[in-house]
Amino acid sequence: MDELKYGWVGKILKVDLTDRTITTLPTSDYAPDLIGGRGIGAMLYWEEVPPECKALDPENALIFMTGPATGTLAPSAGRFCVSFKTPVPEKEFYCMSLPSGHWGPELKFAGYDGIVVKGKASEPVYLYINDGQVEIRSARYLWGMTLTNLMLQLYKQHGPKTRILGIGPAGENLCREAVIISDHEHATGLGGAGAVMGSKNLKAIAVNGTGAVKVARPQELIDLWWYFSRLVTRKPGEEDYPSMHRSLCDGLYHGAHIRFCPGHPERPQDDETYFKNMGLDDPICLMNDAINKGILKLKWGGCYACPVNCALTWQSSDIDIPSGSGQCNEWMSWATYEWQGYKKVCGIPALQFSSYMDDLGLSITNTLGYHFFWFFELVKLGIFTEENTGVPLDKPWTDEFIKGILEKFAYRKGIFDQAAEGHERFLKNLSEQYPAVKPIYERVVNHPGYHVHWEVLGGGFNMPSPGSIVHAVEPRTWAFRPSHLIMIGAGASPQRGAERRNVPRVPPSLKANMPTTILRHNLDLNSDCITYCSWAGMPPTFSKYTSDGIGDQSVGAKVFSAVTGINMSHDEMMEAMNPVANIERCIHMREGRRKEDDLYNDATYASPAWAHTSKQDFIEAMEEYYTLRGWDPETGIPRRSTLEKQGLKKIADDLESKYGVTVPA
Repeated sequence: MDELKYGWVGKILKVDLTDRTITTLPTSDYAPDLIGGRGIGAMLYWEEVPPECKALDPENALIFMTGPATGTLAPSAGRFCVSFKTPVPEKEFYCMSLPSGHWGPELKFAGYDGIVVKGKASEPVYLYINDGQVEIRSARYLWGMTLTNLMLQLYKQHGPKTRILGIGPAGENLCREAVIISDHEHATGLGGAGAVMGSKNLKAIAVNGTGAVKVARPQELIDLWWYFSRLVTRKPGEEDYPSMHRSLCDGLYHGAHIRFCPGHPERPQDDETYFKNMGLDDPICLMNDAINKGILKLKWGGCYACPVNCALTWQSSDIDIPSGSGQCNEWMSWATYEWQGYKKVCGIPALQFSSYMDDLGLSITNTLGYHFFWFFELVKLGIFTEENTGVPLDKPWTDEFIKGILEKFAYRKGIFDQAAEGHERFLKNLSEQYPAVKPIYERVVNHPGYHVHWEVLGGGFNMPSPGSIVHAVEPRTWAFRPSHLIMIGAGASPQRGAERRNVPRVPPSLKANMPTTILRHNLDLNSDCITYCSWAGMPPTFSKYTSDGIGDQSVGAKVFSAVTGINMSHDEMMEAMNPVANIERCIHMREGRRKEDDLYNDATYASPAWAHTSKQDFIEAMEEYYTLRGWDPETGIPRRSTLEKQGLKKIADDLESKYGVTVPA
């Protein structure tokens, strides 16, 4: 097909581990209409995963999909999408996650746009893909290894340039929130994809590729790379360097932990002080102590073709401190407890926590992540004690505590066997035994029947902005992406680090902002289909380097056009995201989700952040969202007319004839 001459490489690998069959699907069955990544992944999920199957059943699929920009010079296009049924919530639903790194590009260099894995191997195995050749190999000698040892062994066997994703002991032991790790550090985060991979006896997927991804207009793509880089960052020696992405300062003064650190100073107001020497000169920076002693050396790195390089890489000279690398939140992940021990933050304890989490294949964004305050609330109630945990509960900043707790979770030892079922299931069971646990459970599970990210500021994303609407319908529930448009009334503000703008705020009106909400949702979908990285600032809605502070939301359409040669305007690209939103919604309708599952619990609407938005206001805003999406406002189900207009007639037919869902006209 001429349209797939550029960008896509043309084949999707399909592996059934039960009968060890290996086949391929033509990418042209799904692209260019669904673009790639999340869009194609959702359609493959619709076709492959029956609604009655459980997340840890062999019938569940692990779907790895790249986008047309993956493996090209497109800025920050190292991400790939993993689609699967999540084992985390009690009601198991379709979910997806978007790790980054170099594995996705390598898969395309090896000749595949994606992989669909189904079934369960009779013994531990791994997939080896080498320039189009695919083998299912025994992993008996790899089973039980941590991620570091796994990757070292596979490098030894297949070469140091091999790109690997795999699971650690947590995934093998079916800890429901276990992650898949690629390139040592990039995790699937929310959803428990590592447990799904472990349930299939699949330890790793190792890839070597020497091919290339053809680009329709190479010079245009090069120009776009530079254009994007100038919107989001600056280099050493330039007047505005460093940008926020190349500084520890965002972690030092991150709002999520400051309120839990008595005496923590306010963020410096001037950028010169805030960004000085990457934050290392700040008196509360714990990292500087290790650097001055020669224990650590720091540098910055990044994912494939990314101009931002937001990864902090540390090399350790101390055998007890693992070297490593991490993005996003690693250096702020243990700040609350570092502050308890040192009155400083962002130091070795945070790096140890991050390294052990990755090595064991645990999720930093679920039960154990973001300080897991619920754990210490249970300590106060006497449910967790030093006797039943075997760790010094009064010194959570120590290596003994961090490593001890994480290993017990990953290997499901003692009371942690129950906790490894995930905080929702664990706290629910505890609340039935201990009434004092019930308020903790209700704060954590603030979204009925649907998994919600544990928010350290008090139990849920309760911002009355368009993000709260997007969050309500998202498959993985975490829709707050800092570079995207977050409207509050008539004013817009990214409210993040040095990108803060002095924009007047007015009491928010969710219903009035619904076109913005649709745009916001479609921008998220576009990021995940092309695929590019929102952590790197794509699409750059705002920029601290332009005179008006405004970036360029249309970069996605420009990149897609340059890569594939299929010209699309920004408006056309946003329209192309509507079928993706509808496929995901129909998946959830098929799996039993209904309108009431889009609501938060009553405690959310009573929080101070919702002072201008009542529960009824939110319901009316959701109904307006349904209407603009072409969904029935009474049920939240996409209308048949909407689905047929977007080429999804078969999905509408199947919803009614196969799954008993009444599809409104």
